[in-house]
Amino acid sequence: MKSKNNILKIALDLSWLKFIWALWVIPIVFIVYNILRYFIEEEKFIQQGFLPFVYGPTKIFMLVLGIISVSGFLTFYVKQGIPRKDYFYGQTISAVIVSFSIMLVGFFIALVEKEFVSGIHIETYLGQDPSWILLYFIYSVNVVGYFVVGWLIGAGFYRFGVLIGMAYIALAILILSIIDRFWAFELKELFGKLLFFNGVEFPVVLSFIGTILLILMVLWMNRVTLKKVAVKMK
Repeated sequence: MKSKNNILKIALDLSWLKFIWALWVIPIVFIVYNILRYFIEEEKFIQQGFLPFVYGPTKIFMLVLGIISVSGFLTFYVKQGIPRKDYFYGQTISAVIVSFSIMLVGFFIALVEKEFVSGIHIETYLGQDPSWILLYFIYSVNVVGYFVVGWLIGAGFYRFGVLIGMAYIALAILILSIIDRFWAFELKELFGKLLFFNGVEFPVVLSFIGTILLILMVLWMNRVTLKKVAVKMK
């Protein structure tokens, strides 16, 4: 029971802290988006709307949070006598909560925008004007993926230092490229040809399964990397 209470408390505490940081990010993204809409006359950008736009900064934000999560949070909780396992599960739950919550805010802003701004026609891997609910879940799951990959980078540097940490970065780029290839996002071409699935279009269900399996694999790697790491108490 104590372990469950620890996990829940860690998840809520970390979620709240990330929400506070996100309160700075979301308004800035919204302001930048509206400035760009005013100055950029490219029709495709104007038609895409806020939801695809906020997805980009959100995943970078969560990637950075993942990178700093080890040095920033693991040390703190171990100092408080919290087991690594409880920290791990609490951090994982927090990542899911925050990722889905930030994208939910973006989703509602986009709905309001669509109601009052004409000409919003989102075009993605799913086609033109896809289901917004489906798009919300796709973006949210991918944001979780970016966090856990950032977490992997942070774990690699924390345990092994710079040299092996650089190898963790290379692995992280590979994983993100595969995830983006599932959904035809920005990094889809990076390793697509090397991995022999460049130009292949995956069914939505297969893309979901592949993405979730990769996230679970990275979480396992994070757990293994941090399981017996010497915590830096200073």
